[in-house]
Amino acid sequence: MTRTINLPTFDGVTFANRYGPWAVIAGASEGTGACYAEQLAAIGLNLVLVSRRPEMLEALGARLAAAHGIVYRTLAADLMAPGAGHRLVDATRDLDIGLYVSNAGADGAGNSFFDAPVERSLGLLTMNATNLVEAVHGFGNRFKARGRGGFIVMSSGAGLGGQPWLVMYSSTKAFELNFAESLWAELDGQDIDIIGVAAPTMDTPTLRRAVAGTAFDIGNAYDPAAVVHLALAKLGKEPLIIVPDGPDETRIPQIEADRKTRLLALAEWAKAYTSAVVA
Repeated sequence: MTRTINLPTFDGVTFANRYGPWAVIAGASEGTGACYAEQLAAIGLNLVLVSRRPEMLEALGARLAAAHGIVYRTLAADLMAPGAGHRLVDATRDLDIGLYVSNAGADGAGNSFFDAPVERSLGLLTMNATNLVEAVHGFGNRFKARGRGGFIVMSSGAGLGGQPWLVMYSSTKAFELNFAESLWAELDGQDIDIIGVAAPTMDTPTLRRAVAGTAFDIGNAYDPAAVVHLALAKLGKEPLIIVPDGPDETRIPQIEADRKTRLLALAEWAKAYTSAVVA
């Protein structure tokens, strides 16, 4: 039994009209990424499925095509490799992409910063920062040219503050949250939407592999399908979703509200500053 979320209504027809006909899902082979694929295919979006495991992507794409009549493409990519974001944009030039889901970047707890090879830390930085920037910049300019589009950035509650033994994961997930919030305000009025998701602990294959043989209670995790539904429903409405989890979960609604209030105030300050400079 997983933890529950009060799920809002999700209008799939409106969503598909705004963010279709194609969506790119980075990190799509299983878990949360596969949930995005399932739910987007169910409302009729064609899919570009990206991960390091092409055989899993092919099986997922074939199943969804048979079930929902969508078209799919698979791209094998290591999102820790430099330039992967650019390659995703270039590999889909022939498709009318309307949605990019950044879902890669899981990391297991207990990783000491100094005991891990520095290359591993730099790989997380590349995946969660550099390649995210490359992909959002590339797809965003295509969205501007077509007049609409959307981004979902799957971050983590670990990005809300420092977390020992998850130093690089926490740090790069904080980058993702600030990046999504900042761009949300900057894109105001441009018909391009972005949302950051401070995701909780979710019952995914990655988590189950990580906690195998431990006393961790899977019942304390959330259903990834519910988190995905929430993100899809809130895209275009909010800059950030924080799902209650962790030591400060009772304060999460207030933290989420405070971050949005601060963001809107800074957006107004930036508009006034820009106007003064131009004048």
